[in-house]
Amino acid sequence: MALVMFLTTFKVLSNPSDVLNLLEMGIGGSGSLILIVCILPIFPYGTVYATEWEEQATSFWIVRTGIRNYSLCKILSTALTGFLTVAIGLLLFILIMLINVPLFTHSTTGNAYETLLLEGEPVKYLFYFIAHYSFTGALFAVTALWVSTFVPNKFVAVATPLVLSFVAQLITSILDIPQYLTITTIVQGVYNVGTPATSLMVKMLTVAVLCLIMGFGAFRQIRRRAWA
Repeated sequence: MALVMFLTTFKVLSNPSDVLNLLEMGIGGSGSLILIVCILPIFPYGTVYATEWEEQATSFWIVRTGIRNYSLCKILSTALTGFLTVAIGLLLFILIMLINVPLFTHSTTGNAYETLLLEGEPVKYLFYFIAHYSFTGALFAVTALWVSTFVPNKFVAVATPLVLSFVAQLITSILDIPQYLTITTIVQGVYNVGTPATSLMVKMLTVAVLCLIMGFGAFRQIRRRAWA
């Protein structure tokens, strides 16, 4: 993920303003957001159920751990690795860039967390920014796991979450629902609720509810396959 960030910001590395500007360009301005937060977080653990099913290893683990423990472990591990894949990748990019580039010089973001920069708290801003997009990584990883319990194929697990997000984006864009519930906002937007903490809380709760719903669906499918 850090490599993707380097490649997408390569043209401006010769004269960067600050690390925060590079971070925002790398994750959003370059068009690489889908790859960084929607596709790459799936690979560490989002396809593990499909892999175990294809290798006929699911029954081995279910017999030893039980269906509930097996399912819970898969869901929590998938969400955590999806979150950490994005968080660690962005942190690695930041740490390497800090060798020659200042962390923060002036604010050009305009997002819901900009207040932290205006208050002179760039480190806190980084925490909110990284956590915000890491939640998206967790969401797509859990979506991949959920899909794989219906169609236990690694390629389907990787491709389907992105297809579903495009379909959901079209549907939610025409529905009369709050902006923070549209897929565009959930995946890549930063909805301003009033304060940075509240804005991040809304993102976290939205992702948590979606992950709980898909996690329950994944558990039911794993149980159905185990009993079949």
